[in-house]
Amino acid sequence: MIIYSILLFCIYIGLLAYIIPSSALSFDLYERKFRLLPNWFKSGALIFMIVAIIAVFILKDSIENQWETIFSIFNFVLFVTFFSKQKTEDEFSEQVRLKAFTYSFVSFVAMVCAFGAVHVADSDGGNWSNFIIQAFMFGGLLIATLYFYFTLYKLRKENN
Repeated sequence: MIIYSILLFCIYIGLLAYIIPSSALSFDLYERKFRLLPNWFKSGALIFMIVAIIAVFILKDSIENQWETIFSIFNFVLFVTFFSKQKTEDEFSEQVRLKAFTYSFVSFVAMVCAFGAVHVADSDGGNWSNFIIQAFMFGGLLIATLYFYFTLYKLRKENN
């Protein structure tokens, strides 16, 4: 399980280094654009998800935190799907993607703050479980991905 976590961490760092442009330190958000992954990454992520979930259920006796692993798989697939190009990528889809990312980030921060406030008020001093953090990340990425694809679907439907 440690190897899985280290491997996934390295993949996230690699994807982050690819997506964020090298000139991102200029702090001008209107001038900077994400460098998106190729469109075929969506298919690769779907294949990865299917194989990984099958592997989790086959190896369920040797995996301690099965649900954390499943949420981790879904988070990775949503991340890759969200930051992969559309077949016809244009300025509008870039704006919608940035808006969706902003909404998901704000909702993630709000959920973390609300959960943190509950834990501060809690007197038994419980720790944040990895499952809760994975669930929050899943919620934020799901909001961003659904908002992005639903907005593009509505636009295409209005244009036809």
